[in-house]
Amino acid sequence: MNKIKIIRFSFLILSTLIFTQCNKLEEKVYSSNTEDVFFQSPNDVKTALAGMYRSMQACCGGYGQAGTMILNATSDEGNGAGAWGDFHRLTFTSSSTGEIGDWWSQSYKAIAGANLIIDNQKKIEATDISAGKTVAKAAVGEAKFWRAVNYFQLVQMFGGVPLRVTQAKRADDVNIARSTVAEVYVQIIKDFKDAEQSLPTTTPAGVVSKWAASAYLAKVYLTQKDFTNASAKATEVINSNAYSLSPTFKDVFAIDKKNGSESIFAIQFVRVDGQGSRLDALSGWGITQVDPNLYPKFSPADDRRNSTFQKPLDPTSNQGKWIDPATVSGDGAGYNYIVYRYADLVLVKAEAENELNGANAAAYKEINKIRNRALLPNLTPGLTKDQFRDSVLHERNLELALEQIRWYDLKRTGRLKSAMEAIGAKWNDKYYLFPIPRTEIDASNGKLTQNPGF
Repeated sequence: MNKIKIIRFSFLILSTLIFTQCNKLEEKVYSSNTEDVFFQSPNDVKTALAGMYRSMQACCGGYGQAGTMILNATSDEGNGAGAWGDFHRLTFTSSSTGEIGDWWSQSYKAIAGANLIIDNQKKIEATDISAGKTVAKAAVGEAKFWRAVNYFQLVQMFGGVPLRVTQAKRADDVNIARSTVAEVYVQIIKDFKDAEQSLPTTTPAGVVSKWAASAYLAKVYLTQKDFTNASAKATEVINSNAYSLSPTFKDVFAIDKKNGSESIFAIQFVRVDGQGSRLDALSGWGITQVDPNLYPKFSPADDRRNSTFQKPLDPTSNQGKWIDPATVSGDGAGYNYIVYRYADLVLVKAEAENELNGANAAAYKEINKIRNRALLPNLTPGLTKDQFRDSVLHERNLELALEQIRWYDLKRTGRLKSAMEAIGAKWNDKYYLFPIPRTEIDASNGKLTQNPGF
């Protein structure tokens, strides 16, 4: 999102407006009077959109650190040093998981930023002089998109979560109970559908479009095993030609090719100290590592291997996807973090098609796009549905390695337990979900309940 590059003053302005919504009674509810003086100009709307993303650009609680430590390390792809190894060993608890608490808090701050925009739709429309109020419509659509993204991640990780779709205005609005998984998914789908209707089909580089919402719907439906709608939505996006595979795998992550044709949704970073990413620094510091079982999964002919691992002869030491040779500090790398890319969607289509109709030509067509880009031959023809299902999951493992996706894939396909046991982790069924952070439970005035086993 070129328009939402990290701008410190935007975040500082919005910090007086956005209530964190983390179910902590000691948090101060913002004044509605403060809000009255905001959204008086188009620039205010741009500032709100910029601030909406800021929490997940934060060094520790967003995709740069917490997501990597939690989602990579609790799968069979990543590991961690010291206390962070608890994630990989599956020995973490609700009280010893700072990153989980950070992720929860920053996710709800992101939702609060989206709710601020959605609740002020009429004021935003009043600043819009475009025909049909298309600018205001797009702003609200972008906010609904971002709210849905965050709830989609939260519901997969924690199960039913507090579902807040308006701002907390009073002290007794602060603490709310968990909604059911089904209720959260209803809201997610509604928000993405609304975003589809509100966002333009063509946007500047880095700004989400209608097709980003459609792509997310495909993945939501896949997660719910609604393969008919998953295939249909993925097909819509593919046929739109809004995205395409980058010519080479390395191009996807090249810092001089940000917001390329494969980027559906990316968290934007700039090469400025404190405003950039820290993914390569995490691995350089030894905090995050690559599980040694990942490297052998790649064949020598696979073009993705050298880009996935920075040091092939010592593959556990450094990931190779997010590298900025000119980074100015540990928190100053300029690459984006691509949350959802076109290759992922193509494999969603292949998987959904196989589940619906078996390993037919349409399913093979999609998976072979990914394999051929990696300089691999077409997948073995004539596979059964079960064999093709295994092949898609394997291809996703290689294509999307270390991109905070594997845990979701293993969980939704029922293979999380077997994958973690295969690398020596001591499994307990409670790890199908993450614990609600103890700090949130304690501050909720009895409204929040803990996940079983924690």
